[in-house]
Amino acid sequence: MPLRRLKVSELGNKSKIAGGGQGVVFTAPGVRMQYANRLVYKEYRPANRVDVDVRALESMPAHLESLPFGAGAELLSIVAWPCRLVTDDSTGEVLGFVMPAIPDPFFVDMTKASGRVRVTGEFQHLLNDDSFLARRGIALTDRNRYELLTRTAEALSILHRHGIAVGDLSPKNLLFSLTPTRAVYFIDCDAMRLHNRSVLPQLETPGWEVHTTNPTEELATPASDNHKLGLLALRLLTGDQTTRDPTRLPPTVAHRIRQLIHAALDPDPTTRPTATDWIPDLTTATTTANTTPPPQPPPTLTRPIVTTHPGPTVNPPPPQPLPPPPPNTPRRQPVSGRVKAVAAGAAVFAVVVAWAVHSTGGGNGSGGDRTGKPTAAQVISGNSPLRVTGVDTVGHSPWGVGVDADTRTAFVTNADDNTITTIDLDTGATGTLPAAAKPTAVAVDQAGHLAYVTNALARSVSVIDTRTVQFTATVQVGAGPYGIALDRTGRTAYVSNFDEDSVSVIDTRRRVVTATVRVGGHPYGIAVDQSTGNVYVATARDNAVTVVDGAGSSIVAVVPVGEEPWGVAVESGTAYVTNHRSGTVSVIDTSRRAVVGTITVGNGPVGVAFAPGGRTEYVTDHGVDTVSVIDAAARRVTDTVRVGNNPHGICFDRTTGAAYITDFTVGTVSIVGR
Repeated sequence: MPLRRLKVSELGNKSKIAGGGQGVVFTAPGVRMQYANRLVYKEYRPANRVDVDVRALESMPAHLESLPFGAGAELLSIVAWPCRLVTDDSTGEVLGFVMPAIPDPFFVDMTKASGRVRVTGEFQHLLNDDSFLARRGIALTDRNRYELLTRTAEALSILHRHGIAVGDLSPKNLLFSLTPTRAVYFIDCDAMRLHNRSVLPQLETPGWEVHTTNPTEELATPASDNHKLGLLALRLLTGDQTTRDPTRLPPTVAHRIRQLIHAALDPDPTTRPTATDWIPDLTTATTTANTTPPPQPPPTLTRPIVTTHPGPTVNPPPPQPLPPPPPNTPRRQPVSGRVKAVAAGAAVFAVVVAWAVHSTGGGNGSGGDRTGKPTAAQVISGNSPLRVTGVDTVGHSPWGVGVDADTRTAFVTNADDNTITTIDLDTGATGTLPAAAKPTAVAVDQAGHLAYVTNALARSVSVIDTRTVQFTATVQVGAGPYGIALDRTGRTAYVSNFDEDSVSVIDTRRRVVTATVRVGGHPYGIAVDQSTGNVYVATARDNAVTVVDGAGSSIVAVVPVGEEPWGVAVESGTAYVTNHRSGTVSVIDTSRRAVVGTITVGNGPVGVAFAPGGRTEYVTDHGVDTVSVIDAAARRVTDTVRVGNNPHGICFDRTTGAAYITDFTVGTVSIVGR
């Protein structure tokens, strides 16, 4: 289902912020979206519109909408990504797009002849010597330099995993923040290349051309970004905006950093270190770097070099009343290899991670790739024989997964493809079913041989006969259904509607909604306590779990947990809740309806499910590509297994005990067993 385009009249009383060669940026006070505090509008100049690949441009907001909450929030914390296309009211011509406004921390106060002024924190300001920086009032230490390079490498690593190449990586379209934390932010994102498609012809900022090193190299690839990361590191560490000479590096620069810079400048794209390769050594360099700002210089000063750029220079927006911030919209705090901090005021994303206790995940594909010999996947702690026993190739953005052990079939939702992949549990052979818009969570009624799939953009639940692998019904529910769970009998399904803060109760025999109950803000994961019939709903915005009676007629309790609760599973009088931002699991005593313990797991936990027998539970650590295995009795992590990138959904084959885990950004399902 294509995303709705905005009419230019919907943007309200626009005022110009900045202009450049390709377009003009305006305020857009009349439009708000749940995933951004403030939006701005870029309108292409008429002469440039003829060059715009509209389909490529439209794929950018579509990609954003396809992501689970964590991945979307992560992306919007580092880029001003296009969110919706804007059209002429009368002709329907695409004029431009709306995107998040630059977050406040990426504006800096600088000292100029006229006094202190507030400007965008373009990286070009930092590529000068210490005396210039001090005169501009920028207290930049060597540690700050390494911290910013680490954030840049992490951001590029994330973008490359999304299939995004920056292309024109230059100090004009990369912004920095020094307070409250060191952070970076990319602008001019419509110039980026998504899945090998460009909106406009690729350009390079003078002085930053990869063609200077390799005249025949393809533009806008991860390899060209890796080259420019090396240039950025060289120029930041030398305080020189034009040098390409690594011998100019200060003697304090570590040998390993020198090696990385030399390798990044190699004409052969295949020999350059990736952005991810930089992160460990930059992190190490940060810990030993000087933390003392340079002394104030004497009052003589030469003018710095200022890089020109074909895109617009964005100045701070004029003072204006701002809309109230969204109520505690969830943001994740990733670790090394991901962006470690989202600056205050950054755009926040509200595409939801769905989690059903019985099963969650996603993917699509037509052929299995089960090798039994995973390379990146491995046990990284503990002495258990747990390991990845196979990897099935599925489709784009695998999200939810459910298993019918009797028919030996797994069902994987492909959020980006609007399809469902079926996997033969014994052979790995796959098939594909067309689905409604953005299929996400899956819950399987084992006895009835029915799979229930939430369709986040279609506001519906699809019913699949797991024996015939055919759709049998569709039930309309609320807005943004991302989680689903079944009661013990399979006669009642509970659906969390993220976009309207409610839970729909479905009579699965009549296939109608019998009740809708209002719960806390942004309900995600949902699970049923089979002993009492109560329903546990993780409400991410409220940092709580709402307990609803099985009939959906009343709220029984609200239990505060950690930050951004996403997943929930209930077994034997205990509920386990993944706190995505906290990196923990809250343990709730269901009889007392209180948290009785907290377990630290990997960064960014999403899914949680009990292994057959109920003695252990598995947690997908979305931020660090691992699964944490918890001993339920001891309430501690006993094993950590590395799986594919950004593990999301999880479900078990009750016959073999194997866990099926969706690897969201690489389109695979990892099978964890013994």
